[in-house]
Amino acid sequence: MVHVKMVWAVAVCLIIVLVISINFLPNKTQFLYRAREEEQTCAYSSVNLSIYAEGGENTRKRCDIPSPKLVGRTSVRDGISEAEVEANVTNVLPGGSWWPQDCESTWRLAVIVPYRNREVMVGPFLNHMHPFLQRQLLNYTIFIVEQSRDMEFNRAKLLNIGYALAQKFGPYDCYAFHDIDCVPKDDRNLYNCADQPRHLGVGMEKFTYKIPYDTFYGCACLMTGWQVEKVNGWSNRYFGWGGEDDNMWRRIKAEKMQVWRVSDHLATYATLKHKQATLNPRRMNILRTSERDYKLDGLNSLQFTLLNSTHRKLYTKFLVKL
Repeated sequence: MVHVKMVWAVAVCLIIVLVISINFLPNKTQFLYRAREEEQTCAYSSVNLSIYAEGGENTRKRCDIPSPKLVGRTSVRDGISEAEVEANVTNVLPGGSWWPQDCESTWRLAVIVPYRNREVMVGPFLNHMHPFLQRQLLNYTIFIVEQSRDMEFNRAKLLNIGYALAQKFGPYDCYAFHDIDCVPKDDRNLYNCADQPRHLGVGMEKFTYKIPYDTFYGCACLMTGWQVEKVNGWSNRYFGWGGEDDNMWRRIKAEKMQVWRVSDHLATYATLKHKQATLNPRRMNILRTSERDYKLDGLNSLQFTLLNSTHRKLYTKFLVKL
């Protein structure tokens, strides 16, 4: 009888501890901003609590999600030069970094942009992205990774290089892999990482604001450092246009992760006009073996030469040779 009473006493104590934990421990998950609940296809985003671990008494309050500074959809100004943007955007530190002064950002974001022969797009991209990210109250840096002219363009390898070089400037815990010709229109499309990789470029102008096919992963995406490492980064084998985004989609699926999206009503992107790059004739052959080869092709096989690193007024620029 005494033994039975002891068991019941222990059970009651465990129930009390469980109730207290549920009601008083902080919740690590919170909603993404949603204009309309039914318009979202992904509902939750993990809040990054690591930045508060060293806090103490001087820890600033966390920035609100969604930010009270959001304005919704805005137009993208084309034809503006980099010099004009430098005159307009004056609150950014050299190298392209910014963070809010009165609260602590939830994520430290590195925006990685592969680049070559797109000078007319640098101004419009920077002119829009800096205010866009600042209204979301993000702690961010913009990195532009330029490939030298001795080989065909390799977008995915430049993304790997940007990720690798950004480690020296961080720490960052969220990475936006972003085409320079793809500019977000609506700041309610939050650049916050989540428990799963996030595809951002859902409603692109050149595709009449609809996703072209279900496994499309182009334009822009968000991944945590852990997610990038889990899939071994991007493939280094795609020279020319096409295939590398589909390869990343397959890597994500091979590692049993899901791709999260918000609706094309929020994830709308202007497309800056440019001449179509040379199509990669080998892209489908490489793609067929992506699930087999991805653990050997990516960050762990990355080779390049850093020719120059420059802190420009509105971004950090890496010139690299592949």
